[in-house]
Amino acid sequence: MEKQKLRQLAITRLQRLAESEERSVQVDLILTKLFKSDVWQTAASIGVTMATPFEFPTDSVIQQALAAGKKVAVPKSLPQGKMVFHWIEADTPFYTTRFGVKEPEIEALAEPAELDLLLVPGLVYNQAGYRIGFGGGYYDRYLANYQGKTCSLVFAEQLMEDWQAEAFDQPIQQLFLA
Repeated sequence: MEKQKLRQLAITRLQRLAESEERSVQVDLILTKLFKSDVWQTAASIGVTMATPFEFPTDSVIQQALAAGKKVAVPKSLPQGKMVFHWIEADTPFYTTRFGVKEPEIEALAEPAELDLLLVPGLVYNQAGYRIGFGGGYYDRYLANYQGKTCSLVFAEQLMEDWQAEAFDQPIQQLFLA
């Protein structure tokens, strides 16, 4: 199946899941696995997106990280499909982009080498760790030069095997599934 159709299917599934009781069950299971994992326990700093309403909710991930004394950075998109991360605090102000994504108002650049763990969002995943995002290529470009650990928080509805990764796709090292 082509990526655009898979994206639309995943968005439909995620929107349906967002209105169900099943979602909170999966969120709790996935977060429990993440917070108990070595990759989380050993990370002093994390990069994580501010999720849109139908994506895996990242607010509790950010709160847990800050409460544990971890440094947290969230991305900002730049022209030409580039992306940079900025350090945030509990009281950092955000604005909403035209894509509906919250980005920090502050400029406190986090270099890729300063991020121990990157929680990579996506719409579709396969068991090998490849993902299909929203189609802008921001994360694939960022991951091409990122040396730290990567993981994704994945609802069961996002796991689909009937597609081929492309040469530029960057695999995620660890998927946390419900």
